[in-house]
Amino acid sequence: MPLSLHKLEKLLSSKGLIPKKFFTMHGSCVYIEVLNLSSADNFMLYIPSKYDIQIDPKDSSFNMKYIEISEDGTIPGDYAGEPDDVENHYDEIILTLSPSKQKGGMEQHLEENYKKDVSLQDIDRTDINQLREIFRQLRRLKFCVRNLKYKLCILYKNYLCCIRRDDSFEGFNINNFEGPKNYKLLVSLDLESFYGKMETINSDVKIVREGIYNILDKNCTKHVVKWQKISEKKNDITNFSEILEQKKKKYFNYLKHLELMLQKLEQVEARIIEKMTDIDGQYSSGDIKGLHMDISKTNQTSKYKDELHKITVIKQELIRNILAVKARYENLLLHIDKICFDNIIMMDAILKNFVTLSEL
Repeated sequence: MPLSLHKLEKLLSSKGLIPKKFFTMHGSCVYIEVLNLSSADNFMLYIPSKYDIQIDPKDSSFNMKYIEISEDGTIPGDYAGEPDDVENHYDEIILTLSPSKQKGGMEQHLEENYKKDVSLQDIDRTDINQLREIFRQLRRLKFCVRNLKYKLCILYKNYLCCIRRDDSFEGFNINNFEGPKNYKLLVSLDLESFYGKMETINSDVKIVREGIYNILDKNCTKHVVKWQKISEKKNDITNFSEILEQKKKKYFNYLKHLELMLQKLEQVEARIIEKMTDIDGQYSSGDIKGLHMDISKTNQTSKYKDELHKITVIKQELIRNILAVKARYENLLLHIDKICFDNIIMMDAILKNFVTLSEL
């Protein structure tokens, strides 16, 4: 079903949403990265294959190719050389250091904590390892959005890794694209669901993203605690965890402060626009006419236009700062989550090996 890109852009603009990048396959749009001006938030709009939106080649459009992975996000190879296989159950994690009490392995045990609602041969070996880590992380994070229309993507360098609408996975190699060297987390929504959620999407994306932040933050803390329990260098880990908590708190406070400033600017902007509307109503009522009245109207509205221009400049700077802090905060949370999770798995494997040695 062919759709007009111009009409879609116009619809997005009417909701304060600006399409920034277009990701295509065979000339048809697959994903659009959208910026929400009112909240300084990015999200991905997914275009199902039955809708044909043609994109002419331009600076903001990038062609993609599928990465050959299984629909469950599996890339061969795992932490200890075992198949990348995960069984999923839902219980609160209670870490027990005795290997004999770990049913299903430490990796499966840790993944329970994420079940909450809210051609590879052509790829560099280092990138394959990173993609494996990203899909492993998405496999955990999918539990956070399994009952939502909203899903998640991670953009890394020239790769886009996504949770699909049916909670399976897909990955893309983006041609001629220089993406972030750090992980970039994006909430995604398909076009059909977007039409049904246009009035709430601004708040929805923020709620989903903050929900992911909250889960990642809590799990980061839990990972550090578990890491402390199975590590002999408790003092070093304690200092490390305090540093991480300080960094997380710093970025979180920066983000909330900037978002509050943006909210206040939005309120001031709305009041100014309301005043300008009142002036237009006064001078268009028919009771006030004449050249001197036009001059008076122009003088009154001119100062408000100047104020709106200043607010726009400040908003642009605020949005840039919010996006920068948000990117650092996301990268910190995702890397803490990844590193702590990996280290717990590896240290548990080491513990089991020592137990095996003791039994020889």
